[in-house]
Amino acid sequence: MINKLKTMKKDYLFPHRFKWIGWSLFLPFALLFFVGPMCTNAIDDDLISFPTLVIEAGFQHDAELFVGVQREGMFDEICIVAMSLGLLFVAFSREKDEDEYVEHLRLHSFVWAIKANTVLLILGTWFFFGAFYLWFLLFWLFSLFLIYIAKFQWELRKMRKEGGDEE
Repeated sequence: MINKLKTMKKDYLFPHRFKWIGWSLFLPFALLFFVGPMCTNAIDDDLISFPTLVIEAGFQHDAELFVGVQREGMFDEICIVAMSLGLLFVAFSREKDEDEYVEHLRLHSFVWAIKANTVLLILGTWFFFGAFYLWFLLFWLFSLFLIYIAKFQWELRKMRKEGGDEE
């Protein structure tokens, strides 16, 4: 029973190589999504378009709900999915030296990231308005992962440095 618990403990982690795959997905698609439109008008949402299921409602009170299939530009959606998968792979890929203390650092970093992300949302909601608020929300979608990864890597580096000094 104890051996089964030990093997089940880290089943939620991807293999270590997924960290590289994650960065390879996140970085180019983040550049395309966030920086590309500012640098050039060549990147258009219609660059990649195909028929897809659409669920849409207007902002007015009497707006009807539309559900159907129509041709949509999917460039932004593909970027968001690739960035999300990339950050998921980076955040939850196994470290080469994964042990109980690293697992403790993961939990501590995750709780810290949720708290920091909530403060970020509150501040952004309080101070950003209009179109800039929508850009903030797009960034905020990924900020939990980014904060978690930064905090976890910081704590991991600090642990390794302290461990290296003791030897």
